[in-house]
Parts: sequence; C-alpha cells; structure tokens
Amino acid sequence: MDDDRISKLPTNIVDHILSFLNTPKDLVRMSVLSKTWFHLTASFPDLFFDNYYFISGEGFLDYVEYTTSRFCHHNVTARRLRLVTTIEELAELDIVNRCLERVLKNGVKELMIDITNQYHPEVPNYRLPDILLSVSVLESLTIRGCELPSSLMDDVRFKSLTYLRLYKVHIDNEAIEYLTTSCPLLQTFGIVECNGFDSFCAFGHQNLRNVWIWYNTPVERIDIEAPNLSTLILIDWFGRGAPQVNLASSKSRTTVTYMGCLSVKPNDFTDLLSNFPFIEDLRLVSLRPGNSVKLLSHSLRRLMLDCDLENLELNTPNLDLFVYSSSLSDQSMLRHLTDSKASMLCYPHGYVDFLWFHKLRRFLGKKNGFKALNLYIHTSEKFNELWKLKAIELPPYELQHVELQLDALEESSAQIAFVDVVLWCCRPRSLTLISTSPSTEFEEQSDLALFTYEKLLQQEDQGHTIFKIVSPSSSMFVALPSKGKAISFIKE
Repeated sequence: MDDDRISKLPTNIVDHILSFLNTPKDLVRMSVLSKTWFHLTASFPDLFFDNYYFISGEGFLDYVEYTTSRFCHHNVTARRLRLVTTIEELAELDIVNRCLERVLKNGVKELMIDITNQYHPEVPNYRLPDILLSVSVLESLTIRGCELPSSLMDDVRFKSLTYLRLYKVHIDNEAIEYLTTSCPLLQTFGIVECNGFDSFCAFGHQNLRNVWIWYNTPVERIDIEAPNLSTLILIDWFGRGAPQVNLASSKSRTTVTYMGCLSVKPNDFTDLLSNFPFIEDLRLVSLRPGNSVKLLSHSLRRLMLDCDLENLELNTPNLDLFVYSSSLSDQSMLRHLTDSKASMLCYPHGYVDFLWFHKLRRFLGKKNGFKALNLYIHTSEKFNELWKLKAIELPPYELQHVELQLDALEESSAQIAFVDVVLWCCRPRSLTLISTSPSTEFEEQSDLALFTYEKLLQQEDQGHTIFKIVSPSSSMFVALPSKGKAISFIKE
C-alpha cells in the first residue's frame, strides 16, 4: 500500500496550499514532507523574500540567492516576486542584482521590490537592472526606494502592465509621461512621496482609470487625457497646495479626492473644479484652519468634505448628497448609504457646542436646497449653553425629513438636549430617531419620545396638527437596525 498520498495531490491544490506560506521557515518545513514536495517548493511560482522574518538579518540574502537559483533551474515564469530588504554593504547590491536578473530573465507577472538603505546612507540606492524593462509579461509593478533603470527612456516593453506604483522613487516629468505612453494597458498609476517631478501628464490613454499622487514637494500641474478615468486622488499632507488640474477629456464618472491644505487664494479651488466638467464625486479634506472653500459645479452630485461650515459656499444645483465629516479617511460610515436627493449628512467629531449648531443653521440658510438632514453626534456632549441659541432670533430651517443617530446605551438628558438643539435649528415634516446601540429600545411613552413629540407640536402654528408615531421600515440614508431600534414622527 502506498502511504505517500500527499505526493499525489493535484498541482493546483499544492499551489493553493503553498500560497499560504509566507516565511522561509514554513517553506523549508513543507519541502521535507516528500521528494515530490521538495521539487514542488523549488518550482513554486510565488517567491516571497522579506528580511523581517529573519531575526538578525544574517543569511537572508544567501537564502534569496539559493532559492532563486533553485527556482530558475526549472526554467519557469514566476507568478509573483516580492523582495523586501535593507542594504548594509556594497557587496549586497551585487547579490540583489544577480538574484533579480536571474528571475526576470524568465519573466514575472507581479513584482514588488522594496530595497532601502535608510540606516546606511553611505551605500547608494539600488538601481533596478535594465532587463526589467523587457519583461513583457509583467502585469503589476511596485517599486520602493530604488533608482529606475538607466535605460528607462530608451526601451520599455511593458505591454501587459496594468498596475504601477512608485514609492520614494526619483522620477521626472518626462519619465512619467513616457511610462504612461509605453504602457497601453495601464489602469492604475500611483506615485507616493516621490521627488524630481512637478507635473503629471498622461495623454491619449484609453485604459487609465485610477491615478493617485501623494506628494511632498509642490506639484504645479496635472493634465490627464484619459476618457475612462474614474478616480483621481491627491494627497498633500505637507501643505504644498492644490495643483492646477485638467481632466477635460474624461467622459466617465470621475471621483476626485483632495486631502491636504487648500491654497490661500480664495478662487483657486473654484478654478480647479472648472477643469472637471464631468466630475460627479468629490472628497475634500482641508487641513489648514480658516480655509474658505467655494465650490461651483453643475455636474457634482456627491460631495464629502471636511471644512468649517462658516467658510463654505456651495453653488452645486444638482448635488444629491453632501457628507460633512472630519473622518473622510474612514469610509466604513459611508458604505451603506442609500441613494438620496438634496440630502446632507453630518458626522462632526470632537467637541460640538452651541456655536457649531449656529453655524449649521446659517449654512442651511444659504439657499443650498437641502431637503433632508442626517445628524450623528456623540450624545455625551453637553449642550449647557442652549439658552444662547434660543436668544438668537433665527427661525428653524424648513426640511422634509431629519434623522438623528443616537449612540448612548440608554435614554438620557443628553439625548433630550440633542433633540432640543436640533429642533431649534430645523423644522422637519418628519423626524426619525435611530439608536446605534443594540440594547436601546424606543417606546412611545418614553421621556425622549414624549419630549420630541411635544417639541414638534410647538413648532406648528395650527393647533390641530398631528404627528403620527411609527416604527420606520426604511431610512433615507442608512440601513436601519433591527426592529425596535428606531422611531419616527410623521406630520399628518
């Protein structure tokens, strides 16, 4: 009876098992299971080398050289090659180059190279070999901390490349344009903390869909001629300012995200948006306090923004949804939003006082055309100065619907104060209270429900107005919790 059943497993199953092994130690253990598995691990097309898994780093490059030599002996194309290491000596650059050239000679489909010398500045950055440029089967390329091949501008044969990400790589304007031109199938191009360029230009690119640029030196111009572009992300945490952007040729629905400090010039961002005649989605984070933001767009339908409401002017007649939040980097709160019309969602973080609600009321009165409001504020906030709001002679803003999300475990005076301050700000035809806590049960005779009902009645001039109390089956904005966790008041 043959007991070596493990050697008879189909190759695709063996590959699947080996794909879960990311450390050299695991691969060595697996290779000794049988002679068959010893040869299979040698020719396994996923090569992962990361010196993080070597306690002292000693012997890491020896292991890389041995494994790549053993793999290339089978004369097969690598599916994935990931090499992460820190160079300490000049001789190590030669070892890395020898190993990489050996694999590239037979081709690789997905390549990730992360080679740094951050602790040894006397050692030059590793320069990628010219053979990389001739790997026609390459589909995904990520480079961190390396110099690009010296013959980059002479001959690039990335005919299959769809994904390109450069991180802390020196690249100039001409090289960016040449790369995009030489990669006809490129769909995603990311530049992260690179230097040497001040513009990003890509012309006549039919397949380019996603571009993100995280820059720490000023970028003056972005000019993209790509009719199918769907996403442009600009990250400017160093406060260099928004560049001039031209996406005039984009015919698809384009989402633009800008995270950083807007220019101090009041019309810069308005002028920037004028270059996006087809933009429908915009995410904007402003880190500089006191920025005034004026947005003019007839195509914009979805806006996510972090900015002082007092310094915000919108001229967006077709806007369906405005999400106001200081945590736009956390998209979990936006995943379950339903389609809305002329709606505003507020997720302010930090301390919210009467002054913030005063700003909200003034913002709503700027003829923005909002008909519905969803508001989430930590109900632990104390609205002790509500009397200051009531002393301000502003009528509540008329809305079709208001939804308030409450996060407390049980009804409290803070929730009642929250409802009170919201109804100073707004006069809705219907209002829904939603609990984010599974232990909260809304009851029609509870203090919170009775207070809300009485406040809504007080807003009506006619004494015969009736508000019907129901358990809602749906929400204009978010997926409702299970039964009993929401209550609505509807004007009849």
